[in-house]
Amino acid sequence: MKIGIISDIHSNLVALERVLERLEGCDEIICAGDVVGYYPYFNEVVEIFRKERIYSVLGNHDYSIITGDFSELDTYGKISAGYIRKNIEEKNLSWLENLPLKLETGRFNVYHGIPADSLDAIKLHVFPTFPLIEKILEVEGKSVVVGHTHIQFMKEHRNFRVVNPGSVGQPRDGDSRACYAIYDTERDSFKLDRVAYNIDEVYLEVHRAGLPHILAIRLYEGV
Repeated sequence: MKIGIISDIHSNLVALERVLERLEGCDEIICAGDVVGYYPYFNEVVEIFRKERIYSVLGNHDYSIITGDFSELDTYGKISAGYIRKNIEEKNLSWLENLPLKLETGRFNVYHGIPADSLDAIKLHVFPTFPLIEKILEVEGKSVVVGHTHIQFMKEHRNFRVVNPGSVGQPRDGDSRACYAIYDTERDSFKLDRVAYNIDEVYLEVHRAGLPHILAIRLYEGV
């Protein structure tokens, strides 16, 4: 069995569709949060998640859209969150409202930011240099999938791993290609991968929506 793992789509439909093409052979797909935010295809993205039954945890941008609390977002995040909250369809907002802080599988647990039973799970980050990765894995007793940083990485400790599939919709590690991972249950292995997509198409849609151009420009450099 193969499980597709994605994160931080941020309403980037164009990138999501390319990634889903790569995940067609997977038995299921799991997302580590931030389904929406930043880009203008939020209704289309949520509808794909609903139609394809893609499981996701709650992300910090998802939470902001649900609650209207933009206090912890940066300037561009606040602008896009206001736009999304004003224009998202009720059925899609309702779907976001039901996202959990944690998903469990037999082999790994999924959080947006860090393992926690509180909102810390969507607020705190696990970077590749995070000093408590070994402690996290010992406490969880299995591998852990996180998102939030938009940086693709995998760290191993005693046969368990912390895996960040990277961001589908807005990579920030200097590589503009959309990120994803595939977990093979038979081999108990994670494979990190990426795929190029048409950033020009996103740029034009950002312009049409009247959102800040920097949101599209940063996609070309993966920052």
